[in-house]
Amino acid sequence: MSKTAKYTLTTLFIVLTRGFDAYCTNQLTPDLSKEANPLVSVLGFGWTPLLLVISALTAYVIYCYYIATFKPMNLLPTEKGFSFSNTIGYSFLGKKERWYAIFYKLPKDLKRFNNYIGHTMPPCLVFAGIVSTIMWLLIKYTTFYAPYHSAPVIYGILVAGCSLIVYRFHQTLHRQYLQNTV
Repeated sequence: MSKTAKYTLTTLFIVLTRGFDAYCTNQLTPDLSKEANPLVSVLGFGWTPLLLVISALTAYVIYCYYIATFKPMNLLPTEKGFSFSNTIGYSFLGKKERWYAIFYKLPKDLKRFNNYIGHTMPPCLVFAGIVSTIMWLLIKYTTFYAPYHSAPVIYGILVAGCSLIVYRFHQTLHRQYLQNTV
């Protein structure tokens, strides 16, 4: 599949599943009283700010995906001696760091940040789209699912799945790094 086709189909899937999620949420809880999204449940957002924030973040991820697809940069170090942990830190920060530095440091280079987001977040949004679509279909068309549905389970699935996606991305990067520095 060409880069353009993959980019177009992925972007379309993300937009459609985010839209379907918002539509179903509105059908179930028009006043957002049952919404588990922390923007609503913790920060008290109504529909307008919620949709603005989600739309802006989705548009940013799609923009980063465009950059990572059509104007990619090399996220790998060129020096030898980087561990798996170091390649994770380097791919995000652009310097030799341990993997957990990605949780409390930001890269100085916005181009690197955008490329990293463009590689990691679209697959996570695709996964979230699959999970939320299945969830809504189960809620709407089955009777067995409703008693088992809970926000902690859904968020647990999302966090676990996205963590695995990002981990696999880093495994691939590390394999490339090892091949390039042999």
